[in-house]
Amino acid sequence: MAPGRRGLNPAFPHPQTHGRRVLVIGATGQVGRELVAELTRRPGPLDVVAASRSHPDPDRQVQLERPETIERLVRAVSPDHIILTAAATNVAWCEQHPGESRVINVLGTEAAALAARRVGASFTFISTDYVFDGISGPYGEDGPTNPINIYGAHKLDAEAVVMAADSANLVVRTCQVFGDDPRRTNFVVRVADRLRRGEPVEAAGDLFGTPTYAPDLARALAELTLSGMSGIWHVAGDSFLSRYELAGMVVDAFGCKRELIVEEAADRVEDPVNRPRRAGLRNGRLEAAGVHLITPLAEALADLAARESSH
Repeated sequence: MAPGRRGLNPAFPHPQTHGRRVLVIGATGQVGRELVAELTRRPGPLDVVAASRSHPDPDRQVQLERPETIERLVRAVSPDHIILTAAATNVAWCEQHPGESRVINVLGTEAAALAARRVGASFTFISTDYVFDGISGPYGEDGPTNPINIYGAHKLDAEAVVMAADSANLVVRTCQVFGDDPRRTNFVVRVADRLRRGEPVEAAGDLFGTPTYAPDLARALAELTLSGMSGIWHVAGDSFLSRYELAGMVVDAFGCKRELIVEEAADRVEDPVNRPRRAGLRNGRLEAAGVHLITPLAEALADLAARESSH
């Protein structure tokens, strides 16, 4: 079976999707693009409405810091499901701009969740392993949260407002998402780009996580949302490893030179934000349900390399 299209276990119900409208807010981002493609491929038919800050159609433009644009969009579309993939995800920017981060990541999320409730739509929100302190990861869904930076604290606050808006809402935590990103911002493609230019890469040997392939996350978001799941679920990659080890796997997948990878401490190669050192996630609820959505990391990296070479 090809990477990125792994089969589903029938443990989840599969209700009829005819006539269902799904609104994706943040459709031009790395995850949003994959999610729109995933939903569009599904039988149904599903009516998929893509919205974002930069959408060419003014009626589909939305900004989380402007609640009136969220309310206008949701009322106009009247969706059955809303999946929010938009957020301020630059951890350093959030640390430097805590007020603006809160407006986008907490208050904007709350406005979207409340708008969903007013039209009777389900609401799906993407959170992060940064809600944990990174002392004893990887973490299960019931692990004790204790964020150590602004981004993690605001995502945890956002989880609370989402569930307060409606206990049937869905929170999907993930970790170190990578994929075919035209903005070239995720760690994997940044490493691959430098290696292909013959430039050395300094990678942290003391910063651990569970890297997650964007198509896997998109498939899980679609499956969990359309199956009516609620509460907190973890969706993350199958491997717990350091960024230095991940960079070595990028070398293998993209056919680059291993000697260009240099192991360093996170304090030397990352931004000055306090980051969880051993975070990452365990997919406890997915595993308990017997649902297989995660591509093994080596296969995911190989699939990404193939996709990039076809551009």
